[in-house]
Amino acid sequence: MRKIAKLLLAAMLVVPAMVSAKNKVVVVMVDGYRWQELFRGADSTLVNTKEFGNPDMMKANFWRATADERRRALMPFTWSHIAKNGVMIGNRDKGCRMSVTNNMWFSYPGYNETLCGYPDDKNINSNAPVDNPNMTVFEVANNTPEYRGKVLVFGSWGRFIQIFNEKRSGLEVNANYRHSLAKQPTERELYVDKMQDGAPRYWEEERFDVFTHEYAVEAMKSRHPELLFVGYGDTDEWAHAGNYRLYLEAANDVDRFIRELWETAQADPFYKDQTTFIITCDHGRGVSADKGWFHHSREVDRSNETWLMAFGAGVPAKGVLTSGEYHNNQMAATVASLLGISFAPQHEGAGKAITF
Repeated sequence: MRKIAKLLLAAMLVVPAMVSAKNKVVVVMVDGYRWQELFRGADSTLVNTKEFGNPDMMKANFWRATADERRRALMPFTWSHIAKNGVMIGNRDKGCRMSVTNNMWFSYPGYNETLCGYPDDKNINSNAPVDNPNMTVFEVANNTPEYRGKVLVFGSWGRFIQIFNEKRSGLEVNANYRHSLAKQPTERELYVDKMQDGAPRYWEEERFDVFTHEYAVEAMKSRHPELLFVGYGDTDEWAHAGNYRLYLEAANDVDRFIRELWETAQADPFYKDQTTFIITCDHGRGVSADKGWFHHSREVDRSNETWLMAFGAGVPAKGVLTSGEYHNNQMAATVASLLGISFAPQHEGAGKAITF
């Protein structure tokens, strides 16, 4: 009996060392992905337009009789898990709206607003490689004793290096065509380095999402960040190229990536049942059936329309919200609230945390 008691005591002492009670947060952003595809699935006109891709292939993969079936075909994990166990914001067909508050309606301003908690049209009004004068919630977290050195950033687009202001913030930003930044890369990371080097550099400042994803998953396993950012960009790039087939496939890939991030978290005692996932976008796109969906800017109607999903620790199973007005400037404060850190930007456009 005394031996058993000692074993039980040892187990009690070991568990806290393995599992941190602190909440972890994973933020995923999907560049230029429209709420229309998220909530409706593939667009009937676009999948039948040969100019935008092979109609037979698009319809075989993603066209179904109803909107519910179409969105499930496009994003199966989203609609089988997130919709049942989390919160989905921005379905305008149901009466819930989300949008950016900046007046630019394109990437850098959208990321600044979302990650810093307020728009800055004066300083962030282009996609030029200018270091962000504003502090992201990731930088704020990294400046606290609780999260210092426990924040990692992964992104496909090279501009994330400036958006997170790597020089000032000290954050580790693995973006563009960078290799693993780990001091001692794992065998898997070295393999991803090699595969990335061997793949075509189709875009000059943006790698394919699969490489960003593999680096992020491996970092979760080997380095255990407590605040993680993953920025995917294939959706926006293929939309700009007018390739609706690849835009849909990129969205389908993102759904799989989110599932893999979630499964990685749930398989690890460090993250299991104590990690919140927030997924959103930086801007919307045009809605016209000719070539309007290629683009987004202040001159393109409705490209300010966005969306957000949340699930995991602390998020109730409310499903698709049917009312409410939300904005991208609320995301940073929401992350801070989940982490339990102080975050109060002194800016009139700062948003308040979303209460799920």
